[in-house]
Amino acid sequence: MARKGIFDRNPLLATPHTLTCEACGCKQKITYLDHLKSGTFELGKAELVEVTYAAPTITGLTGEKERITPIIIKIRCQRCETQISCSPVSLEYLSFTVGKEQKMEHMYV
Repeated sequence: MARKGIFDRNPLLATPHTLTCEACGCKQKITYLDHLKSGTFELGKAELVEVTYAAPTITGLTGEKERITPIIIKIRCQRCETQISCSPVSLEYLSFTVGKEQKMEHMYV
């Protein structure tokens, strides 16, 4: 889906982000979308996390557990060659975004 351009206008994925090497402090800019399009990422192990939502009740918040599968992007530090990894989004986030974009295409004004 990333290669088809579905995420091209997603600000989280399409804008540069700075990663800092923990070993030497070198800062490196990457664009998550470039790694998604090229396939240079790994899927992490699915895990349960607690998610809090705004609820239409007097308490204001409600929580539930959701299963997420992290997308892990790994790069090498330009200075010391240490591996740097980050997990900016989950597979479920990308699936939700694809569904949302397809609904928007069929919206008429």
